[in-house]
Amino acid sequence: MKLRSVMLITLLISLFSFSTHANTKANEESPGKIVKDTVEQVLLILKDDSLNEAERKERISGLIKERINFKDMSRRVLATNWKLATEEQQKEFTFLFQEILVNTYWTRMNQYTGERVEYITVTSNREGYATVDTIIIKDKSNIEIPISYRMKRFVDVWFAYDFVVESLSLVQSYRNEYGATVKNYGVDGLLKLMQQEVDIYNAE
Repeated sequence: MKLRSVMLITLLISLFSFSTHANTKANEESPGKIVKDTVEQVLLILKDDSLNEAERKERISGLIKERINFKDMSRRVLATNWKLATEEQQKEFTFLFQEILVNTYWTRMNQYTGERVEYITVTSNREGYATVDTIIIKDKSNIEIPISYRMKRFVDVWFAYDFVVESLSLVQSYRNEYGATVKNYGVDGLLKLMQQEVDIYNAE
């Protein structure tokens, strides 16, 4: 849990502070441009004094949901358990997983302290897949943190399906935790625990 929290904080930092130098052709559908445009929209929302906190959360949450393919990410997190789950369980897991990530993202947002990203490189090892690599610079402590966005093209739009911080995959981290839960309590037991986590957040 602590590891995932650190990874999400780092992801948040990188989303907030890009200076872009992409190694791919600039076009509307390029992974680098998708990331850059999302960042700019998030910053505009955060700086909009006409919005209250609830409105900022709603708009930023909407952007996150538009840029991450949660169904594909959920399938990767559950791995072999995805096929063992019923269609209704798959839908419920995807919804709850989306809520958990979005809520965690919003909760950690206030921990941003002006870190910046030095550059972006975009690589593609196979058709329809790309990795956007960045390095976060913490000037005060002279620390550099690598973070990569794993992206996949669905039809004509690129979506993120995993984030890798210092070689640690967010999908793999959740897969390990949720896999152990399914082994001990089954898919329904995992869904119950996830619902409890969402309910606790909503009650705060």
